[in-house]
Amino acid sequence: MIKNKAKIVCIIPARGGSKRLSRKNLYKINNKPCIHYAIKACLDSEYIKDFVYVTSEDREIIEYSLSQGAKIIERPVHLSKDNVWTQDVLKHAVNHLSEEKFTHVIRVQANSPQVTTKKINECIEKLVKYNLWEVFTVDGNGIEDAAIHVMKKDCVFQNALSVYKGVVTTNYIDLHTLADVIEIENRMKND
Repeated sequence: MIKNKAKIVCIIPARGGSKRLSRKNLYKINNKPCIHYAIKACLDSEYIKDFVYVTSEDREIIEYSLSQGAKIIERPVHLSKDNVWTQDVLKHAVNHLSEEKFTHVIRVQANSPQVTTKKINECIEKLVKYNLWEVFTVDGNGIEDAAIHVMKKDCVFQNALSVYKGVVTTNYIDLHTLADVIEIENRMKND
């Protein structure tokens, strides 16, 4: 439906370090590394399947992501520390891909294993249908869950808040603790 209107590049940020749950992006959820679900959901989307990139400094994450069919952007170590904003990681990734001609960027969180192709497509389609600048996922209370964020390419570099935003509601949990693992696995069994 939208292939002729937009070329979308997907970025999955996945650093090796994490404080609350060690190596959370590789932590097993239902016997698969957490990042597996984000990569699979992205590769299954007709809109982004050929443009799915994982950005990481971690060798194990890079090797696993390649084995699953994702492309890699090697992230500098200074962009992999606790105090680095995801926006800075996206800027690095987009600059790295400057030879590619694309109009939109979608960021999919590696530690949101409930993410589905259906919700990714819903975000993309809403952005294009309503000519929005950004669409992101929120929980049932309207609070951003950080799982999916699609935006016009220029939004990656802006220094001000966007207008023309939309949201898509999910029931996703952002994985950070062992309690999150239990809750996510229970929800995934019931979905």
